[in-house]
Amino acid sequence: MDKLRVALVSLLAGVAVTTLKIAAWTQSFSVAVLADAVHSAVDLLAVTVTYLAIRASLKPPDQEHPYGHHKAETLGGIGGSLAVMASATLIAYEAVSKLLRWETYLPTLASILAIVAAVAIDFNRVRVLRRFRGVSRALEADALHFSTDLASSAAILAVLAMGAWASAYYPELFAQWGPAVDVAIATVITIYFVKLSLALLKTSVVELLDYAPPDVVARAKAKAGGVNGVKSVKSIKVRKSGSIYHAEVTITVDENLTVKEAHEIADGVEKALKQELGGEVTVHVEPHQHAERKSQKTADTKKGQ
Repeated sequence: MDKLRVALVSLLAGVAVTTLKIAAWTQSFSVAVLADAVHSAVDLLAVTVTYLAIRASLKPPDQEHPYGHHKAETLGGIGGSLAVMASATLIAYEAVSKLLRWETYLPTLASILAIVAAVAIDFNRVRVLRRFRGVSRALEADALHFSTDLASSAAILAVLAMGAWASAYYPELFAQWGPAVDVAIATVITIYFVKLSLALLKTSVVELLDYAPPDVVARAKAKAGGVNGVKSVKSIKVRKSGSIYHAEVTITVDENLTVKEAHEIADGVEKALKQELGGEVTVHVEPHQHAERKSQKTADTKKGQ
């Protein structure tokens, strides 16, 4: 199964999970279930962005987009983060309303079965996504994220199951403490996915500012410097675009090489960096001895001053 098909399957699974959790909320009217349903809806948006990003990455650059269409993923991340903030406001309003009315939730069998089905779908989705570890960073990140989502869904399932048991055997105790437990779980889930959203928003904004991660730059420099014929790597500029990086690098080679030989070395650097970074790579070549004389001339000038 290829990356695009897996991303589509994950998207369809997200639709199913979100639908099931919304159905569970309409049966139970639990704020905790609502929070988890909104969480899944935001995840669905993120999976949609992942699918579109992978689909865009398979589309070759065109005249209007010489570096591809990967920035769409960044814009989607910002939009998703803002959607989370609006969703958190909705959950907060519902939670306050529940507390003011001191209205407990209804742990019905239908709501419990809906969450069980959602957990089963998410478990299978994580199992499939983990097969692409080391193949697709986007799918690998989704696998990690949905693994943590299973914990929140399990907590919701526990709340509904315990609520069903308490309402059957200890109805007065359930009426007394049910609303507080419901809102408390909803608060924890909301804080968790708002935290994830803020992290995504920060990452997206930093990416739009063309931040170059030092570890990526170091790896790219080492990769370029390891190509046969490269004397030194004078400079390297890296910028992120979606799940890939573009690079501009300046290397020095033996000044006695022919243009053809220098070009072949530059091609080797370009190929190595494309494999490492995944994006477009521009290589500028300078004669090594000329670079050394220039450095020496600069040093002599400083001494003369």
